[in-house]
Amino acid sequence: MSEMNEMPVSPEAPKKSNTGLIIGIVVVVLLCCCCITLGLAWQFGDAVVQSLGM
Repeated sequence: MSEMNEMPVSPEAPKKSNTGLIIGIVVVVLLCCCCITLGLAWQFGDAVVQSLGM
């Protein structure tokens, strides 16, 4: 048999960098954490200050 029946191997495309995606995910997570913290501070801030006696 001849080896002409094999599929030609195409060169692999350069791997795309995921740096932008990772940075975007980190920024979104940090923004969510900040929003949650601000919301909790808004909701329970007075009670915490009173319980600390300030």
